Amino acid sequence: MKKKLTAILSGIALVAGLVVVASAPTNAALRLPRTAMPACSAVPTAIYCVQSVSVSVAGGAPIPLTYVASGQAVPQEVTPKDFWAPIATLRGGKVVGNNWWLSQYQRDVLVSPNVQFVDLSPLWKTPNHPEQGAKLDPATKKWDTTKPAEFYDYEMQCFDQKTGTSTKSTFGACYAGSLGIVLDDQVQILWFYKTAAEVAKMITNMKAEQRIDLSKISELQQRPTIGATYTASSDSWSATEPYVIPPWIAANALTNGWALAGTTATVPAPAAAPATGSTDTSTAVAAAPLAPDTATAVAPLAEAGRALPGRWTNPRWDGLNLGSLGYDGIYVETKSFNEFTNHFFVDVLPVLSDASNRTNLAGQIGNKGYAVGLDPDIVVTAKIRVGSPQTQTNVIPGVTVAVGVDVTIDYSEQEGYSYMTLTGQPVSVPLFKSTADCVGETGVAKALVRQLQTLVVVNNDNAGFGVDGLSGDLYVGSNGVCSLSTPTWKAETKSFEWNAAAPHFGPDGVTVNKGFYKAVIPVKDAELLWGLTNPKDAATALQVTVTTEAGGSSGALSVIAVKGGKIIIDVSGFEYSRPKLTIKMKPNYKPTSGKSSAKKTITCKMGKTTKKVTGTAPKCPAGYKQV
Repeated sequence: MKKKLTAILSGIALVAGLVVVASAPTNAALRLPRTAMPACSAVPTAIYCVQSVSVSVAGGAPIPLTYVASGQAVPQEVTPKDFWAPIATLRGGKVVGNNWWLSQYQRDVLVSPNVQFVDLSPLWKTPNHPEQGAKLDPATKKWDTTKPAEFYDYEMQCFDQKTGTSTKSTFGACYAGSLGIVLDDQVQILWFYKTAAEVAKMITNMKAEQRIDLSKISELQQRPTIGATYTASSDSWSATEPYVIPPWIAANALTNGWALAGTTATVPAPAAAPATGSTDTSTAVAAAPLAPDTATAVAPLAEAGRALPGRWTNPRWDGLNLGSLGYDGIYVETKSFNEFTNHFFVDVLPVLSDASNRTNLAGQIGNKGYAVGLDPDIVVTAKIRVGSPQTQTNVIPGVTVAVGVDVTIDYSEQEGYSYMTLTGQPVSVPLFKSTADCVGETGVAKALVRQLQTLVVVNNDNAGFGVDGLSGDLYVGSNGVCSLSTPTWKAETKSFEWNAAAPHFGPDGVTVNKGFYKAVIPVKDAELLWGLTNPKDAATALQVTVTTEAGGSSGALSVIAVKGGKIIIDVSGFEYSRPKLTIKMKPNYKPTSGKSSAKKTITCKMGKTTKKVTGTAPKCPAGYKQV
């Protein structure tokens, strides 16, 4: 390789967000900030800033976070824009559906005994098709507001339920029928269908059903079971079960500010205690002062470390189960890798705020220079503004070196700016006091911290990176931060070699630290390096070897796969301190053909003689030329 990129990350540097790499010439057009980028909401005109941050827990819906500067209170949630709850559908007096979530407006319309279902398909693509909200004149039977002709030309993604795919279309081409849900001679809701037959079927179904608003029972986080019966006089059900909030409802509620029946914001408050002088003594309890319960006192989980400019948080941070590890927000520290380069470094830090809303690093108790670990189940997504293509200040990601799990970088351009969206999950990292702790089998980690950090080497920097002709779209991830390097190419053996180092023992001096290393290489690069023309061969053609400093093999699981046009090499379970990992072609590998086995016919000509030759790779006979 022209350059091997190695990040030597000390424990102190990890917390401070500082790393050291060999300096390189910078692209004159790029001027990444040497100090932490601000939030775009704080400096809207910034070329480089953090646009948005969200987190999800254990595969749940993304939770959008708000940036709050140090010293400022977290903005409280406004009154919900809408109140969502399910309705039940009954046939023959028994429940056949119990989880159809709708807005307050939709429920009010659909459960009304006076609602009408009108087939509007005959008016489709005519000047007389009503708009939502249109009122019917009973005398003329005409609607006062109709859809404009251009409505049918609006472009949209048309979803095909049979194939599960979407294609670009227009509203008029995608749909051929419509159903008007009418109350008091006014179109309250419009539904569109692929065919008029579907409209007719839906009207039959809706007329055959009874619909009951479940908002009250949902406040108790219950719903009627399928097959249960309903008693209107007491608004009760013969059988109930715990209710379920669909994932798409939960996600949209967070994004759009909806209140959901049965969630913390809408569960009824407990009954108040009887007022003074009340004659109700049936539940009276003798008043007595309560002594502090010292037996269950909980020690603080974090103490304030270095000051931070602010935090990304949510008004319901604790209610969303994000505060269990002692921090109340995160700070995405993003800046130039060091003052000599335009490569940049992203560090996700836990934040602790005090009574005055001042924000600091959430440090470990008695060791506040080191951050407390991030929640192992959270996935963080940070969208970062990285310049403007119009002014040639935009960063284009190339090689990504990540301290985290399944870190991805997506690049996009919107409204004149370039954005890089980083998504990843924290990983447990053995931190070291000095690099000597990372050599041999005696080193002891200073601390174990669950971190998420990323170094992005820009692809449009003049420094260059890799073997000539490579794409530069290379990803490396590990938790061995003593000496984490991208693979080094050895042409004489056609092999990649790389290192990942950490102290051998954990902080207790007994537990051996385990590690992982993940590399993602585009298949086009694999063809250039190994002549691997059929990427499907990667899993059988390549082998990964892990050796310890002493030269013996280390127990590890290695997996090689091909997905999305990239070769994914995943090695885990090896022991630190300084394993060497090698990937190369197996000596007995025999390539398989990546070409189609289908036969084709060519025409060959010599003078006035013409021949047709058929085969999987047909060639003209000697003296003939293909025509």
